[in-house]
Amino acid sequence: MKEKLSESAKTIIKVSVITIIANFILVAVKMILGLVYGNLSVISDGVHSASDFFTSFLIIAAVFLSSPKHDKKHNYGHEKIEPLITLFLAIVLVSVAGVLIWQGIEGIITPKAAKLNWYLISVTILSIIIKEAMFWYEIYYAKKLNSAMLKADAWHSRSDSLSSVAVLIGLICSTFMKTNLIESIAVLVVALFIIKVAINICRSAINQLVDKAASECTCKRIEEITKQVQGVENVDSLHTRIFGNKIYVDIEIAVDGRLSVDESHAIAEEVHDKLESTAGLHIKHCMVHVNPHKEEST
Repeated sequence: MKEKLSESAKTIIKVSVITIIANFILVAVKMILGLVYGNLSVISDGVHSASDFFTSFLIIAAVFLSSPKHDKKHNYGHEKIEPLITLFLAIVLVSVAGVLIWQGIEGIITPKAAKLNWYLISVTILSIIIKEAMFWYEIYYAKKLNSAMLKADAWHSRSDSLSSVAVLIGLICSTFMKTNLIESIAVLVVALFIIKVAINICRSAINQLVDKAASECTCKRIEEITKQVQGVENVDSLHTRIFGNKIYVDIEIAVDGRLSVDESHAIAEEVHDKLESTAGLHIKHCMVHVNPHKEEST
């Protein structure tokens, strides 16, 4: 039976389709003008935009692969496909940075003559505006949907915008220096910034893959919400693990030992439902164990 996509999955696909269309237009314009005027920096910038184009398709594929519910072979679902794709996108960012570093070093060692071209400057400025708009568009939904994968793609868009800034600096400085030396230095600075972002994204993806515990702030909030449920005397134990972009919770609560099984179960159910329905916690599943509350001896 075909699985229905969630609203968040549909939103990610919509965002990705919009970025694909924008990137396709940018790639076409950059490559055509770069080839016509023989400007390698604009051509390489076009190649960078092309990598954004293909990663957006990868995100759409990841949405469909991670959407199916749990089955006999995957009892906890397929959400870990998303951090796997996120990790791959982080590696792509590092690869992009590596290419930029190579170009920057090569430009510093053997600077080339350059001349001002208003057509190239115009398309580069347009690229910066569009890619920055794409970054803020994607990062908005990444935060709203708690999607590390979309966040990684957003930063991929920003890396393209920053590399375009480096190209623009080079094109403008060529008017005065008649060389691409400044552009090459700017490219190196951009590459180092991209590497820093990629490392942060990579760390986040790895944490999701190795079942790292939720943040101390999140755990504290879980305890506070649990203790607000009438009948809960204490939180005896709390274990959490990040699973994709969701959290699994194992919690032990203490209730009055004189309560019946039905009454204790009702309290556990209320804790379960309250935690899973609390906005912002992103809890996929909560397992509640009930202990009899023991009064401390004085």
